[in-house]
Amino acid sequence: MGLLIRSDKPCSLLKAQARQILCWVIAALLGLNITACGILLKSPSPEIPATLLDFCVEELQEIERLQKLLAEKEVQQHEIERLQKLLAENEAQIRSQQVRQQDQAKALQETTSQAVRAQVKLRRLATRPDAASTVAEVEVAMENLKSSQFAESEQSVQTQAQRLLNAAAASYAEDNYVAAMDYAAHARGFIDMIKNNRTFKISDPRRLTVLFQVPIPLRIRSDANLRQKPGESAAILGLLKKDSTVTAEAYRGDWLQIQTADGRSGWVLNTLVEAQTGKP
Repeated sequence: MGLLIRSDKPCSLLKAQARQILCWVIAALLGLNITACGILLKSPSPEIPATLLDFCVEELQEIERLQKLLAEKEVQQHEIERLQKLLAENEAQIRSQQVRQQDQAKALQETTSQAVRAQVKLRRLATRPDAASTVAEVEVAMENLKSSQFAESEQSVQTQAQRLLNAAAASYAEDNYVAAMDYAAHARGFIDMIKNNRTFKISDPRRLTVLFQVPIPLRIRSDANLRQKPGESAAILGLLKKDSTVTAEAYRGDWLQIQTADGRSGWVLNTLVEAQTGKP
């Protein structure tokens, strides 16, 4: 009857032990060769052929070379183990940092949502003086913006900001202070977008995604591609039909991050949308 040998040691540990045993065997054989050749060379005898002595010299040289290789291999193995340990530590740090970044992003999103809800609540309680003050502030910001020449990439955003500001003034004249506050806040978002984009060049790596303080309702001007990232080379997520409604939540450069009515999220160029003012 044969014996069934069971080992609970991992395969990697068994392999390591096998390699260690092999090294011991090789070292033992090398030791025997060195001893034998050493005796022959120290006590040469006329009866020993010269070819045997030459062989022993070559054998000793080969043994020395093999010993050097074994020593180098051991050093390399230690270095590999050190680098593997360092890599594992770096990967653990990266995973920890990614988790922290995700937590920070969630916290920022929640804080932004709370701020938006608070602002909406305040606007719902708007009075005539509140609306007048808000609209006047945005009009001043627009005039300051007009004091310098608009770049071609800013024209569409400026047009939408002015359209929203006109709607705010019209709503105020009709004593609709809530609507006046809403339109003014949306116009302020586009004005801030122009000012922020002027701070950084298009290729500047510091240009990041910036959230609008108040999400802006928009309408698609013509059929447009919804893209995964800002940029004409980004992957296309779907098609946005003309006159479909979306909400701009953030921007990066000339691109708007939007949310569609059916819950999709992506990016669209600002020239492909227009502000909703509740009028044809």
